[in-house]
Amino acid sequence: FMDSILKKGLFLVTITGAITAFPATVHAEDTATDNVLPQVGIEEVLSNCYLADKEIEVDDYLVPTEKGEYLDMAFANVQSFLYIRSEPTTDSEWVGKLYPDYAAKIIGPVGEWTKVQSGTVTGYVYSDYIIIGNNAEQKAQDMIQNSGTENPEDVFTYAESREEEEARLAKEAEEAAARAQEEAAAKAGMGQAIVDYACQFIGNPYVWGGTSLTNGADCSGFVQSVFAHFGISLPRTTWDMEHVGTAVSYDQAIPGDIILYDGHVGIYMGNGQIVNAINSAKGIGILPATYTNIVTIRRLI
Repeated sequence: FMDSILKKGLFLVTITGAITAFPATVHAEDTATDNVLPQVGIEEVLSNCYLADKEIEVDDYLVPTEKGEYLDMAFANVQSFLYIRSEPTTDSEWVGKLYPDYAAKIIGPVGEWTKVQSGTVTGYVYSDYIIIGNNAEQKAQDMIQNSGTENPEDVFTYAESREEEEARLAKEAEEAAARAQEEAAAKAGMGQAIVDYACQFIGNPYVWGGTSLTNGADCSGFVQSVFAHFGISLPRTTWDMEHVGTAVSYDQAIPGDIILYDGHVGIYMGNGQIVNAINSAKGIGILPATYTNIVTIRRLI
């Protein structure tokens, strides 16, 4: 009996000291929070211990003596993205997104859903898809170590709100459209330069097997020599030219594209015309782009 009293007295002294030394704060863990300090107080714990006449583990009721710097963080453990929702239900609207390894701060209890704050976004994420607790601490430390940055906060990426994402996507679409217009203008300018250069040789002779723009060229030799002037290398025959560049349709054709027919090739000028080495009778001249069946149209710029 005396032995039992001494044991219980020793437990009371030990746990009272622990309570004095450590604040009763609950931190998010990877598992369910069954082993936390009861809100009714340590007296209830001791009373239950005496009534049950059983031993309990003191560590079950103590807050960790050392708190990791990143134990209150969560990281998205997903392949695509994780919605942050306004309420802890899939029926609620999403207010932000966490992409793979994006970071958040845990600001509520960890259950089926966890309340987090990331960037300007506050809401709930489904707990199965986040890394928390000691695993989050380790991941944060690894990310910092691997980054080599002097400021740890620069390592973590946080969520965008729905509004921020919409604004970013709209800006990216606008920038992409502007780049496409610039590229189209550059191609059009280059294509027109090719056409202007080729047209300088209208009236010069057609020579079978020739590649000279002044002394005579055949259809493929003419096209090959014109593009060579602009640093673009082409094969010698029309059959090989059918596979160069990128195929486009006739309604997409722009000046500088080459149009191939059965055994013939010309450079599209726009307005339904080609400049080409026609034959020995007509030399280098202009023909309707649809004077015969088109095999393919190739874009080289």
